[in-house]
Amino acid sequence: MPLSAEYRLKGNDEIQLSVFGEPELSKQVRLTVSGEASLPLIGSVELGSLTLKEAEELVLGLYQPDYLISPQISINLAKAANERVTVMGAVRNPGQVHIEPDTQLDLVSAISSSGGLAPHAEPDRIELKRGDSIMHFTMERLGKKGEPPVILKHGDIINVRTNPYANKMVTILGEVNAPGQLSFPQTGELDLKTLIGMARDLTLEADSNAIKIRRDGKDYKVALNDNRKIRIYPGDIVTVPQSRFVGETVTIVGEVGRPGRISFPMDGKLDLLTAIAMAGGVDRLGNKAKVTVSRTIDGKMATRVIDLGDLERGRIPLLYLQPDDTVSVPVRRF
Repeated sequence: MPLSAEYRLKGNDEIQLSVFGEPELSKQVRLTVSGEASLPLIGSVELGSLTLKEAEELVLGLYQPDYLISPQISINLAKAANERVTVMGAVRNPGQVHIEPDTQLDLVSAISSSGGLAPHAEPDRIELKRGDSIMHFTMERLGKKGEPPVILKHGDIINVRTNPYANKMVTILGEVNAPGQLSFPQTGELDLKTLIGMARDLTLEADSNAIKIRRDGKDYKVALNDNRKIRIYPGDIVTVPQSRFVGETVTIVGEVGRPGRISFPMDGKLDLLTAIAMAGGVDRLGNKAKVTVSRTIDGKMATRVIDLGDLERGRIPLLYLQPDDTVSVPVRRF
């Protein structure tokens, strides 16, 4: 077979050794996987990585002068071993990929021939080992327009690293619509608001101000409406408690549109103006200047008179109600 002068022998190649005038020494030999050939008289000889001419010169030097006088030797390639590379790591079908004769195989094609990247692959961590050197690539770079293909050589080893966040989980419990374990994003980035979105949001009874994060045996209390970004890590257990205001109410009586009980907000924040608005607002006969708020303190009833006009104009600070408060809007006297 016609061969390039640069062809170098490799493991599993078959060579034909011919020794002129010594037919008993002529034979066809298969190189071992490591590139050694067992030859008559001289035994094992390392021929891997040598050209045919270099192999002839080496063997000639070993046969003379101890074994043969002025030997004439030729070494030809009887059958070239299949060239192949190894693809391992986070691909769908790891193993060996053959390089067809008289063709080239590039890095992207080798990964594709192995089924492509597995779901847990890290596309930014692709290693190509060639001899003692290791080269690093990313799929983004390999697929970039105008980027030359990385041509592989026999014996190359491609290792696709596993994403460090693969198979990592985070747990969210309590007052969310889909509690349980969730897969951690392979980007490695996850914050509390995104996690709650992944759990299909809070229930109506959640206390968003008392969320607990358990991490490495320690508990941290956080609020969802905190302005800072609250980062979540693999292994975290996030618990959203039920609001202590579930079932709590305040009572609005007197001259409002819809007197009666009003459910307390789950975040525990209900001011007097908002409560009266929820009750339909003060009607035309109501006395806004004499609204009373009654509250039991230490077993005794305490009452405070509030001028809604002063509240609306910001002359006095907002008055926040507590569960079981009673708000009374009296009739205006003409």
